[in-house]
Amino acid sequence: MPEQEFPEKHWDEMREWMTSGGPDAVIAFIQGFSDPLERRQLYGLAHQGFSYRDWEGKNFDHLVTVVEAGMAEGVKQAKSAEDAETRAKLLDFANVLSYNLSADLAACWPGDEAPREIRHFEKGLELAERCIAWREELKKGPGPFSMAYWARGMHKLSLGRPEEAETDFATSLQQAVSAAREQGKRETCEAGGEFSVILGTGYLGLARWVQGSDSGRQKYQQAVDAFTATAASFPDQKEDAQFGLDQLRTVAKKMRAEG
Repeated sequence: MPEQEFPEKHWDEMREWMTSGGPDAVIAFIQGFSDPLERRQLYGLAHQGFSYRDWEGKNFDHLVTVVEAGMAEGVKQAKSAEDAETRAKLLDFANVLSYNLSADLAACWPGDEAPREIRHFEKGLELAERCIAWREELKKGPGPFSMAYWARGMHKLSLGRPEEAETDFATSLQQAVSAAREQGKRETCEAGGEFSVILGTGYLGLARWVQGSDSGRQKYQQAVDAFTATAASFPDQKEDAQFGLDQLRTVAKKMRAEG
């Protein structure tokens, strides 16, 4: 069997450290590497591994501890950067980890029945807010902002704050439309339309529907119909459309708006 490349070759060792010593042991292992790039790569692998792979004792609290240490590492390295370009790159490392962890904690993924507590939604909300601030500092485009505002809205929805979630989902949808316009893609919620626009329409409808708005239910249904038609008539978009459809239905059922 060929030798695995860095950082993958350290996955088994990190998993063993997590099992035997918890997140602090994993962090100590990563911080033992003198190369700043290698530390970032290992934190990236830690997020991917402890979030998406199976390991003994898998839980969100340990994941949060390790990934937040990775974010702190990125910020620390950024503070000592010698030029603005390098600093931005290092802050973006923390920004991406922040968004990904916030998304991991969201109760919206089809087939994901891992138990989430209020503290996980509160942490997800905090991470989304940090993510938005970093994207403002880094002057990101509308696509990244659409994702960040979606994350904040999703956690507010789970925390029983649908009015605030509606505001975030409206901003997320506006940013998705702007991103689609920049890329010359369809800006409306229709069959074959841009994924983020259809999904954003659905989430905005959901937040309104949870508050008792029939027009919100209709907007949600518009997105469901658009994804359904896309999956049926656009083979190259079928997989994404089905994922979007399943995601909206998952959240609707969790919010007891549908079914």
